[in-house]
Amino acid sequence: MAVNQLVLLVGVLLSLTGAASSLRTLNTVKELNDTGFGSPPPRHGYVLLLWYVQNCVDNNMVSLCNPKDGEYGFHYFRNKGKSGPLLPKLDKHDEYAYYSLGNLNSHHYKHAQDLPYEVRRYYDKHDPRSNMDRLLVKYFYNKNLIEEIYVSAHYESSQTYLIGPSLVSDLRHKRALHQPPSKQWHFTIVQSNNNRYDETM
Repeated sequence: MAVNQLVLLVGVLLSLTGAASSLRTLNTVKELNDTGFGSPPPRHGYVLLLWYVQNCVDNNMVSLCNPKDGEYGFHYFRNKGKSGPLLPKLDKHDEYAYYSLGNLNSHHYKHAQDLPYEVRRYYDKHDPRSNMDRLLVKYFYNKNLIEEIYVSAHYESSQTYLIGPSLVSDLRHKRALHQPPSKQWHFTIVQSNNNRYDETM
């Protein structure tokens, strides 16, 4: 009986860590577009990602926007998704941390109002789709480096992706900053209190 319980426990632990380790890496703009991440409006994740890689990291991935200071609404991310750890576990917590960006609710994160208009333009507190996208970074304190960039549809592991270096480079040089990949600009505002997201995650 004890052996069966141990096997079950190991299986549960592996499934929890497996979600984080099996995140898909996106290497091209086409792969990003094919996921449907952050578009069409009112979703904001695609434009947020473009703005971030073009304005908040240099060519060496040195951070130009300070996550620790809460710039643009950055806040510490505890690596908790809806079904366990979302991202790979960090071993050196004194050197590395995850930070989240993209919550447009300025009552919770006052500096979110400093994000550019094109990122915030479709935000409606009554429409969860307009505030579901997040950008997550792995920040190296000692060297002020962004070692990894992830995108997530509000912390769902099946909709969380690692942004590969080649995609970061392509997006840094992409001219269409203000144009999400989808041509579907028609959307309906859904006013519902039933499907609210936890704004403090």
